[in-house]
Amino acid sequence: MSTKHAMLPLLSALLLFSACEPSVKLTASWTDNQAFRSKFSKILVMSIGKDLAKRKLGEDAVCKELRGYGYNAATSLDEMGPDFAERTDSAGMQRALLDKGFDGVVTIRVLSVTEHDRWVPGGAYYGPVGFYRGFYGYYYRVWGYYSDPGYTIFDVQVLLESNLYETLTGRLLWSGQSKAFSRDPTRAMAARYARNIVGDMMEKKVLSRIQIPGEMTAPSN
Repeated sequence: MSTKHAMLPLLSALLLFSACEPSVKLTASWTDNQAFRSKFSKILVMSIGKDLAKRKLGEDAVCKELRGYGYNAATSLDEMGPDFAERTDSAGMQRALLDKGFDGVVTIRVLSVTEHDRWVPGGAYYGPVGFYRGFYGYYYRVWGYYSDPGYTIFDVQVLLESNLYETLTGRLLWSGQSKAFSRDPTRAMAARYARNIVGDMMEKKVLSRIQIPGEMTAPSN
C-alpha cells in the first residue's frame, strides 16, 4: 500500500475528530440605536438556570472578557449568591444592584435544546486492488474503490440568549443569540462564547474599551 493510501485512514480520523469537536457561535444580535450610550462603572454578569457549574462557567468567562476591556465586572454567584437570578421582585432586585454599584447587567440563559441523530456517509477513493499493480498481473485483476465507513453522530444544539441592560432604567441595550453544539460546555467553549458576545457589543459600540491604569495607548497615526 502506498504512503498516500496508508495516510487516508489517518486523515479521515482527523477530519472526524474536528467535525465532532463542540463549538459555539453568535448567530444574531440586536442593538438599541436610540439608547443613550454611557460608560458603565460596574457590570454584573448573571446566568439564569439550575445547573450551578454551567452558570459559573458562563459567568466567569464573560466576566473575564469584560475585565480584559477594562471594565469592573463581577459574577452574580460571587456577589449575590445562587438564588439572586430567581428573584421575582424586580424593584427589590434593582435596589440590590444599585446598592452594590452595578449600573449594567449582562444576562445569560438557555432558550432551547434540540437533539437528533445524524448519519454521516463515508468517503471513497480509487486505487488498485491488493498488490497486483505490475504489468504482468494487472490485466486479469480488477481496479476498484476503497471506501471509509460512514458513522452516526448525535447532534445537540443549544440556543443561548445574552442581554445587556441598564440597571437604573431596566432598558435593554443589546441582545444576542448564540448556538452551542454541546450540552456540556468546556472552558474553551465558554471563553469563545464570551469573546463572541462582548466582541459584538464592542463592534456595535454599545460598550467601548476602558483604558486600564498603566496600560500603554496605541500611538495615533
